[in-house]
Amino acid sequence: MTGTPNRSVERAFRLVDELAENGGGGVSELADRLDMPVSTVHDYLQALVATGYVTMDDKEYQTTTRFLEVGHRHRHRLEVFKAVRDELEDVAEETGEHATLLIEEDDQAVILAVQEGPDAVNLFAYPGARMPLHATAPGKAMLAHMPAERVDEIIDRHGLVAVTSQTITDSDVLFEQLESIRQAGYAVDEGERIAGMVCIAAPILDKSDQVRGSICVCGPQSRIDETRRNEIADVVKRAANVTQVNLDYV
Repeated sequence: MTGTPNRSVERAFRLVDELAENGGGGVSELADRLDMPVSTVHDYLQALVATGYVTMDDKEYQTTTRFLEVGHRHRHRLEVFKAVRDELEDVAEETGEHATLLIEEDDQAVILAVQEGPDAVNLFAYPGARMPLHATAPGKAMLAHMPAERVDEIIDRHGLVAVTSQTITDSDVLFEQLESIRQAGYAVDEGERIAGMVCIAAPILDKSDQVRGSICVCGPQSRIDETRRNEIADVVKRAANVTQVNLDYV
């Protein structure tokens, strides 16, 4: 009896993920994609429609904004989100670039908030977007302040998948870089997740030195030279420090 409900929940969320990733679909189409019986898919969809998390229009099923509502409420309960306050907006304005707040969740880097500066390029970044920790500046900034055993567990569980040709895929190289990040106080990725982009991130630590997130700035490689990189690094480190102080008062 214990395994049956869990399997049902797992199937329902597989169906939700499929709808979200592909923009919807019909019953038969979804059953084929997920290799599930049509009758099972139909039953799950009807239950999701009844709860308001899925809608049906002209025999096409789609997820609804109820998921956005749930995520929004969860985000506003997170202390680090409250602690950022106006910092992220200031970072975007000062650098002119794309600024994001990320946290680690389920061994991935997850965007919690986004601000665009006046010169920001159009990146496909939104709250809730997930990415590998090892392939991003904010992810590496957070990994650098996790116990080595935890980093090993994440690597064992997920590997070091190449997102671009510049992604670090060697664990020895990664650990060497994590040591450098701890010393410098910030992390950089040059086209490791998005080709042609440089991202610079600083970790947000609490008073117990536990990593709570990371503030990141991304911009085109063509306009972020070494001098500009150092300037942005100072900005994100300062913002992360202010956020750390704010965490004491949340």
